[in-house]
Amino acid sequence: MKLKFLLSLFLTMPLIANAGIHCAEDINAAILHQNGNIYFMSSQTCKNWCQIKWSSEEDKNRAYSTLLTARTADREITFYWSSLSSCSDSNPTYASPEYMAY
Repeated sequence: MKLKFLLSLFLTMPLIANAGIHCAEDINAAILHQNGNIYFMSSQTCKNWCQIKWSSEEDKNRAYSTLLTARTADREITFYWSSLSSCSDSNPTYASPEYMAY
């Protein structure tokens, strides 16, 4: 009985261990590259270039507009990063957020 409990606890741990994090960040730079991709740098998790790697052109356009608006208005954008556990962590270069909110 104890063994079954410990085994079930152990099997569910990876699902709990990396839940992702929401980070409110200032946008330091945003560019639309000639290759059609959007790249940006932020105050915390994207000190190296991150990118908006979404499939829909309409979604990319809205994301770029949001980045530019936040940069111009000096307002934060909240990003969700599934691979990070803290907002002080750095993303690898060209990481893409799962979603963002202004």
